[in-house]
Formats: sequence, structure tokens, C-alpha cells
Amino acid sequence: MRRTRKPRSPTLPAPRPALPSPWPWVLLGLATAAVYLTFYLQPGLLWYAGVQHYPIWFADISALLASGDAVRQGLNPYTPNPLDYFGRPHVYSHWWLELRHLGLTRADITWLGPLVVGLFWLATLRALRPGSLRQGCYYFLLLVAPPILLALDRANNDLVIFLVLTPLVPCLRHTSRGVRLLAPVLVALAAGLKYYPAAAGLVLLTPAAPGERRWSVFLGVVLLVATALSVAPDLALFGPLAPHPSGWMSFGAASGLTTLGWTGMAPTLLALAGGGVIFTWAWHSPRLEGWTPATDQSDSWLHFVLGAVLLTGCFFTSANFAYRWVFAVWLAPFLWRLAGDAAAPAPARRLAALTRVLLLAVLWLDTLYTWTIIACRDHATPDTLRLGLKWSFLAEQPLTWAFFGCLLVFLARFTRDGLRGLLGRAPAAA
Repeated sequence: MRRTRKPRSPTLPAPRPALPSPWPWVLLGLATAAVYLTFYLQPGLLWYAGVQHYPIWFADISALLASGDAVRQGLNPYTPNPLDYFGRPHVYSHWWLELRHLGLTRADITWLGPLVVGLFWLATLRALRPGSLRQGCYYFLLLVAPPILLALDRANNDLVIFLVLTPLVPCLRHTSRGVRLLAPVLVALAAGLKYYPAAAGLVLLTPAAPGERRWSVFLGVVLLVATALSVAPDLALFGPLAPHPSGWMSFGAASGLTTLGWTGMAPTLLALAGGGVIFTWAWHSPRLEGWTPATDQSDSWLHFVLGAVLLTGCFFTSANFAYRWVFAVWLAPFLWRLAGDAAAPAPARRLAALTRVLLLAVLWLDTLYTWTIIACRDHATPDTLRLGLKWSFLAEQPLTWAFFGCLLVFLARFTRDGLRGLLGRAPAAA
């Protein structure tokens, strides 16, 4: 008797994982572009965001071009410059003066300023890819925060540093060893332009084969030493002329003490000691034991470390204008992902969630105080308003310290594991 075969069920291909919707990312780009364009067309509105707009756009890039023009005319750029709108001297390294060899003059500010701002906007959209509308709203509040608007209004050269360091993590994650070794070059280039990016060398401790990691660190040290020798004499030229940020729209670990009237090196030394205590505690703390960034978080983790070490280094060593917060863009994706990672230990998730909240707080508090002052300006004297601004700034300091304390916990973990890898030791057991 002939057997009848059962028809075979068709073999279906395994379903592909659903890609995240691009709409939150598209909406983020459109919303931020609309806000930036609105402020550009109506710059008077910036005052309500706590940003002082002067009768010139992109003033900081313009100052750099004016310094190059001064050199062309035989003027000393490290003295008050009559070619600059505000008469400012050049307060950066001589590397910026080489822009004149590209044929750039003050007349080029009409296209160069918008280009720098536009490239920064594109770089932020590349770094921030929200997977939900809620995440997109968080990123939106970050990108339209007053310190970011201040940087865009002035086209501050921190935007240029941001762009120079944007390829750093992609280089470190590249499959080619030659490309990976370009990372120290980017760090040295950024450091030569503005000194503080030398702190970005910490990311050279990123996991890699011990031999390659040692070569990367060695190359970074050599390049940074060569850079320091090149730009150190510039400090003697502009050091006494460099501005000293204080109060509203600035941040620094010693800012609270200096606002209270402390002078000299004591506030900075106390701030460094406080940061050292937090870092030492975090180094030995078991709070993040058992946690390692997930494989799909590797890029966002390195970007986080890059942004965190730049901001933290500036916070504990000097007072800074608020536009340095542009590097906070690199913090947000990792904080968001870790806070929602069910596989991560609860202490790591809670730390990320707290840091995420504190980030928006420190970015927006100055403007909340500004709105309060605007509401009260018809009912208080100027002296009363100035006093209120002073004490509101002091009240902000504990939150700012809490935020940077959280960053130090993460940085201590990265540094400890990186140094162990550099020495060929296994990471601490979970």
C-alpha cells in the first residue's frame, strides 16, 4: 500500500528585529532647527532664555578672525584688538592665528559662523538618536538649554573643539589599527587649540589589546608633551588678560566660595581636595561592582566618558563660561540607556537616573532664576535683584556638586578598569 506524504509546511525566515522608528529622531531635528531659526530671526527672545545677545552674531568666531587680521596688519593680537567688535585681545594659543593662512578674514563670519553652528547641530543629531518620543523630549530640552543657546549665539570655539573630538570615539572603535591610532592625534589637536581637551586623553584607556593600549597611551603622551611645548609660551602672553567667569551663566567647583568673597588659590585647592575625596571613595566603592556596560552600550559609554572627563576636568580646575556645557550632549544617550537597562544592577540604574535628572537641572536653573527676576523686576530694586541672583547662584552649587560627584563615580570605574588593562591585569572581579 502506497504511503501518502504529508505536505511540508513552508519554512519561514526568522523575523528580523524591528528597527526603531525614525520619527522621534526626525521630530527632534525639526524641533531644534525651528527653535534655533526662531532665535536667529528674533534674537531679542534670547533675553528671555537668560542669554545676553549683543548686536553681532557669532562674536567669538569673529574675534578669532579679527586676531588673524591683526597679525596681517602688523598688530600684536595679544593686546586689545581694535579690529574686534569688543576690542578683545587674543586669549588662545597661536594655533588659531594660522586660520589667516586659509585666507579667512572677518568678512567670512557671515558664512563661517552659520557653518560652525550647522555642523554642531548635525553632529548632535548623529549622537542623539531617540528611540521614543519621551526620550526625544529629553534630548530636546538638552539641545535648547540656555548654555547651548549661548554657545550657538556666540559660535564659541568650544563648538570647534566639539567638532574636532567628534570622530574620537569612532576612531577608537574602528576595525583598523591605523585608524584607532589616530585618536591620540585628535586629542593633541584639540588640546593645542584650547588646553583643557588634554583631559580627553583618558579615553585612550578604552578596552583594547594591552599592547595596543600601551602604544596608544604612549603616543598620546608624546603628542601632548609636544603640544604643551608648542603652546605653553602663549600663556605668558594672554594669561593676565584671560576673562574670569563668575556668577550667572558660569560654573566651577570653587564658584560658591569665590562668590562669598574668598580669594587666592585657597578656593581652588579646597575644590580639588573635595573632588579627590569623592574620586577616591568612588574608586574603592563597591556600588558599581557587578556592572559592565552592555555590548550595545560600548559607543555611548565611551562618548559619556569623553564628555564627563572634559566637563569634570574644567569644573574642578577653573571657572568656566556656560557654553562649555556643549559636551553634555555626549552624556545623555548612555544615561538614558543605562537608567532603563533591566539587566543592569539596581545601583547603576539609580545612579544613571539621578545623573540624568541633575543634568537638566544644572542646565536650566539659571534660566528659572532669570524668569523669576523678570517677573519681579517691577516690584524690586536693582540691588535687591542682584542680591537675589547672587543667592540663587549659591543655592545652585550643591546640585552642581552632586551632578559632578555622580560623574566622578563613573569616571573612577572607567579609570580603574582602564589602568588595570594597561598593566595587563584583569578587571576587578564582580
